[in-house]
Amino acid sequence: MKKLILPLLFAAVIVSCKKEKPATSTPPLTLKSAMLGTWNFESVTTVFRDTNQAVIHEATYSNPVGSYYKFNYDGTWGSKFVADTSTGLNNKGLYRTVADTGFYLLDTGKFAYSVKCKIYTLTANQFTFSHSRHTVINGVTPVTEEYIFKLTKQETGY
Repeated sequence: MKKLILPLLFAAVIVSCKKEKPATSTPPLTLKSAMLGTWNFESVTTVFRDTNQAVIHEATYSNPVGSYYKFNYDGTWGSKFVADTSTGLNNKGLYRTVADTGFYLLDTGKFAYSVKCKIYTLTANQFTFSHSRHTVINGVTPVTEEYIFKLTKQETGY
């Protein structure tokens, strides 16, 4: 009888333990999910810096109506810089996020380039990012040219 009491107590403890239900929580918003959708251009700013990173020229340009970036769930992207819908996308390709601070754009179209982009702002309605490239001006002066894209989320109609 004494030999039965210990296993019965053990079984009672196991059966009476409160079962934890898995928490039902919303998964955290990832960088990729925050980027998804169509983002209309507000402006593009170009900043030219010399080899010491001093700004030598800066200009901000508004964009024509209908200019946008679109980031898709499958890791593809496209952009349109002119309002003429008959010409199709100007750029398209793949993108890949990097931590919480940036992403890579790989253009698989006619321009065939890859750039690392830095995110300055990414909210539900505002997306500002930049990418840079090395070039020369006046045929001899080496500079870094940074493009800063200021975008707003395109409203979806239901």
